[in-house]
Amino acid sequence: MGPANFEADLRASCTFIGSINWGSIGYSVGALLGALTAAPHRRHLLLIGDGSFQVTAQELSTILRHDHKPVILLINNGGYTIERGYLGKTETYNDIANWSYADLPKVFRPDTSARSFVVKTFGDLQNALGALNDTMIFVESIMDAHDAPAAVTHSSNKGADLDYGPRGPQHRENAKLMPATHD
Repeated sequence: MGPANFEADLRASCTFIGSINWGSIGYSVGALLGALTAAPHRRHLLLIGDGSFQVTAQELSTILRHDHKPVILLINNGGYTIERGYLGKTETYNDIANWSYADLPKVFRPDTSARSFVVKTFGDLQNALGALNDTMIFVESIMDAHDAPAAVTHSSNKGADLDYGPRGPQHRENAKLMPATHD
């Protein structure tokens, strides 16, 4: 697949639902609720950013009320990273309020059996991934505001070029989100 495509090694029995098809920030929490309702016997996994989550976070309450048991992996990077890459890497309009995301299952349903984790290190991630998988698992992963996969930076930079052209504001110095380099 090319650099702007999603790549994952999924079993043939898996179904992938992605919001990129609709270009709709906040789509995936409601889509998760719909998928859980349609197929409660299947295990569901949601990968979501904090900005997108804040748009429809209240649906977590409904998911918990129905005792659904998805795995939610939330990337907390303080804002709309796809928009940072599109235009405004350091613009404050792409920042959002920082919530205590891992606390939300207990806020929405105090008697929940959901397990929540805050991940800051590889060890934290190993701990979260090693948890019993019999209830909702909510993982809040703390990331840098500009850390994004190459597919995100590529598509957002391309989108900015399509909308604003080669002389657009995205070409100001240090305005573009660049692919992360990890050691």
